[in-house]
Amino acid sequence: GPTASLKTLEIMNRIKSWEINSKKGDEVRRIWEELAKKNSLEINIGGIRPIPFFSMPYKNFLKYKTLISQEMLKNGFLASNLIFTCIEHNKDVLDSYKENLDKVFKIISDCENDLEIDNLLEGPVCHSGFKRLN
Repeated sequence: GPTASLKTLEIMNRIKSWEINSKKGDEVRRIWEELAKKNSLEINIGGIRPIPFFSMPYKNFLKYKTLISQEMLKNGFLASNLIFTCIEHNKDVLDSYKENLDKVFKIISDCENDLEIDNLLEGPVCHSGFKRLN
C-alpha cells in the first residue's frame, strides 16, 4: 500500500494531474452552460474546478437529477449533477458525454413546458443531501 501510494504521488506530481483535472472541470462547466443555454434552461454552477456541480432552480430538480442518472446510465455514463474529473476524461469521452447529456437537457426543457416528468422516471426519486433515510 505505501509503495503504491508513493508511486501514485510521484506520477501525479510528474504529470501535474491537478492542472489536467482542473482544465477538464472547466470544460465540463462550459458544456453545462452551453447545453443549458441551447435548451433554454436556467443553471447554477459551483464547486471547485476539478469537481464542478450544477443545480437548476426548478421545483422538480431532484426528479431531473434522477432522470439525468437514469438516462445517462443507459448510454454508459454514471452521471449526475456532479462530476469528479480525472485524466481519463479525454476529448472523445467529453464529446460523448455532451451529446448524451444534451438529449437529457432537452427532455428537462420539455418537462418545464408541460411534459410530465413522473411518467419518465423508472425508479424512485433520489434523495437530497445526507439526511437519515429512515
